[in-house]
Amino acid sequence: MLALTQSEVERLLPAPAYIDLIEQAFAAYARGETLPSRLAHLDSPPGEFHIKASGLGGVVAVKIGACFYDRPATLGLPSIAGVIALFDGSNGEPLLILESATVTRLRTAAATAVAVRHLALPQAATLAVLGTGAQAADHIAAIRAVRPIERVIVWGRDRAKTERFAAEHRAEAAREPGQAAGQADVVVTLTPATTPYLGLRDVRPGTLVAAVGSDAPGKRELHDDLLAGAALVTDVTHQCAEVGELHHRPGTPVRSELGDVVLGAVKGRQSAEEIVVFDSTGTAVQDVAAAQALYAAALADGAGRPLPLWD
Repeated sequence: MLALTQSEVERLLPAPAYIDLIEQAFAAYARGETLPSRLAHLDSPPGEFHIKASGLGGVVAVKIGACFYDRPATLGLPSIAGVIALFDGSNGEPLLILESATVTRLRTAAATAVAVRHLALPQAATLAVLGTGAQAADHIAAIRAVRPIERVIVWGRDRAKTERFAAEHRAEAAREPGQAAGQADVVVTLTPATTPYLGLRDVRPGTLVAAVGSDAPGKRELHDDLLAGAALVTDVTHQCAEVGELHHRPGTPVRSELGDVVLGAVKGRQSAEEIVVFDSTGTAVQDVAAAQALYAAALADGAGRPLPLWD
């Protein structure tokens, strides 16, 4: 069994490579070529654990992610930590263990970029990013890779942090989430909010809203009227019904899962005027695709170190 550190994860699979990789994973899921994407959630106050598992291409991956938002203040460490374990799907042999927060950060941004590629207007040029945490910078970079973004507007709960982030990323700082969203063609919500803060009146016709922050039953970013007034596309519908925006408005019609849009089986956007919401909860298929690619890259590169589990 190999072990990869954070720096090796970052080196072996560069961020731009995740976009096509994750797009292919969504397509494979839609074609029925993967194992089901499974999710478990465990509250551990003041934090929570997310456990996700799936299989693809003969391997199975299980991710355990710990989300403790007080870690930066109490430990001086990132709020999310965890591991991914990769197994041979034919015999259960452990193949790889790796640091997961980097994979999660990059594959989540890549999934949003895939949604933007297929659901945003082709000429989308203004991006609003709501939230300035670990996901924000990677989302800006990934979305710029698939659309001609000329202007970025950011909002966060901490005004000083928002202004610093904006200065570092050639963006504009907004004082309210609606102020940012109302000027954008693509809106990405990246907060751990438990009370919705973005409504239908905050976005203009034709906008794509990628709702990324809601990945646990208590989290929510979008008001009911925005879900009611938009076409809803999910990453995995059953998972969104458990922990995503769909969880809070279960009667909302779902147009499609993103994989079917990628395959062309469903037209995700049906007019230039409609608002589309992408409910992104993060599927284990994304994790297994990334772990499989990292394992192949590690073998080719001679990276990693053996981790003997049995003496």
